[in-house]
Parts: sequence; structure tokens; C-alpha cells
Amino acid sequence: MKTTRIKKIGVLLLTMLTALFLISSCALFGKKDKEQAAKGKEGQWVYSSQKTSPTGDQKRATTYSKRPYAGKEGEEVALAGKETKPIATPYILGRLKYKVVIVEFQDNTKQGGKRRLGALVTQQLAQQLEETGAVIVADMEQVKKTVGGGELNSLSATSTLWKLRTLLGVQGLVMGKIQDVLVGTGKQAKTEEAMAFAKIDVQLLDTDTGNIMRSIKGENPIYSSHAVGELSQDKALSTAVNVALQGVSEGIIRGLAGLEWSTSVATVEGDKIYLNAGKSTGLKVGDELEIYNPGRQVKNPTTGVSLGRLPGTLQGKVKIDQLFGFDAAEAKVVSGGNITSGDIVRLSR
Repeated sequence: MKTTRIKKIGVLLLTMLTALFLISSCALFGKKDKEQAAKGKEGQWVYSSQKTSPTGDQKRATTYSKRPYAGKEGEEVALAGKETKPIATPYILGRLKYKVVIVEFQDNTKQGGKRRLGALVTQQLAQQLEETGAVIVADMEQVKKTVGGGELNSLSATSTLWKLRTLLGVQGLVMGKIQDVLVGTGKQAKTEEAMAFAKIDVQLLDTDTGNIMRSIKGENPIYSSHAVGELSQDKALSTAVNVALQGVSEGIIRGLAGLEWSTSVATVEGDKIYLNAGKSTGLKVGDELEIYNPGRQVKNPTTGVSLGRLPGTLQGKVKIDQLFGFDAAEAKVVSGGNITSGDIVRLSR
């Protein structure tokens, strides 16, 4: 009697366990199916199902079916926004600012021509870099006058970069491409809303060697660009570009931080030496500097890639006598001589 009762209880427990297992499995597979459906096709915008907010409105969220931008091995990907807080600007540059030239960005998007995205990205990057307090962006009109119209189309050429360094005191050249932009629109309580995504490639070139110091890829989290109301598409796109460039700016500054600060001699009049750096750069009256003739460039005999320039011969020392103009200085010779235009100027050690 007892044996029969125990068998019945065992069968009952086995049946219950089997039922629980089947219920759990169905729930699990159903959840996966829903998640898969929510992801959508790769590379497409996906709208979630409507959910009632505390105010009673029906709202949907916009997501992207895949993280749209990932750098290749060896490339730096700069993702700005709440998820990855921008790294604090490295103030190891000291009080003297670096001077760079920014070439207008190449627009590889299909809709960028109407929006003039190349000019927008160039302008916003210049503003961000100058706001760091570590960089001066050279005036493009001055660059045109210095290198000439013919060479303006090949600013990345080694010979042209060297002219920028010796004639204007420029340390870096920034150039890049807008690879893609996406803009999504919708309506919230009869009000237009939009979100946008931008991905940008940037390179920082050393005017001394012509080598690429940094390759940076910038992108923005889609939610960071949300805009509502009139001109919401333009606002969302502008915000997306601005956020994507935050990480790019950090990468450029870190690249410049690897260079020793220097400028160049603009012209010489007797014992007066005029420099391509002054108040805006951070020089002060009384600063002592050393002047070297350009050293010989050393290249890898196998690859032909420049390893850099030798320091050159010390020509003399000068002291800042006065600052003038936007960013120029007059200095007097303290020792040495035979200083000429294009000589390299560094802080005294």
C-alpha cells in the first residue's frame, strides 16, 4: 500500500517538474524571439513598441540595429557622450599653445552637399580646439598667401608641410572625411522631433616629418542628438557632429602633446628677430629662447619613412622684447648670430 502511494507521489512530482521546464523554455525562447525582432535588420533604424508615459502620451524610442561604427585594428575610435565621458584635456602642454591648420573636411555623404557639412565640421572642430586653450587654429587666408594657390590643393605634401612649419610656425595639419550621416524624424504630440548620427575620420599630420601622428574616428551616441521643434533635423545633425568631434579634439591634443613646442623665425632686421608666435601663443616679455637652423631629416632606408629631424646647430639665444599683433613677437639677440628666416625657435632649456 505504502509502495503504491510513494510511486504515485513520484509520478506527480515528475509531471510537475516536466511542466515547469516546458513553461520556462517557452518563455525563454519567446523572449529571444522578441529581442531578435526588436533588433531589426543590420544597419537600420528601429522603433520600439509604443509605451504609455506618466503623462499619458504614447511614445516610442529610436535605436540603431548595430553599433554603426567600429575602428579597425590600430585605429583610435572616439565615442563621445554620456556613456563614455570625454577624457580631461591633458595640460602637459604647458602655457604655450600649438598652432595647427585645419583643411576643410571632405564630404563623402550623399546628402552633405546641400547642408555644406564639410564647412560645418571644420568650423565646429576649430571652435572646440581653441576652447581647450591649448591650440591656435591658423587663418586659412594667411595659409593661402603663404603657400600659394597651387600648393593649397596638396597641403599634405611633405614639402608644403615644411613650408607651413618654417614660414608660419605651424606644428600640425588636421584633415578628415565625413563618412556618413543619418537623420531620423518623427512626431511627438504633433511636434516635429529628430535624431542624427555622424561618423568622421580625422588625421593629424606632423609638419616636421610629414608623418601621420594620429588617426581618429569620431561618432556620437544617437540619443545625444535629440532635437524638438522647428528645424529639428538641422539642430539634431549639428549636435551629432559637435558630440562626435569631442573625442576627436581630445585625440588631436594628445597627438600634439607628443611634440616639443617650437615656432619659427619670420624675418630678421639687424639685431631684431621677429617670431611667428607671441601673446596668443602664450609667450611673455623676458622669455628666453634658443634658435637652431633646421636639422637634417633622417629617413628609414628601407621604408623611406621619416624618423624625424636632428636638432640642428644652435645659432644663438634671444630674449622677447615686445609682443605685437595677434600672435607675433620681437626679440633681441642675447648671444650668437647668423640667424635667418625659417630657423626653428624653442624655449631655452
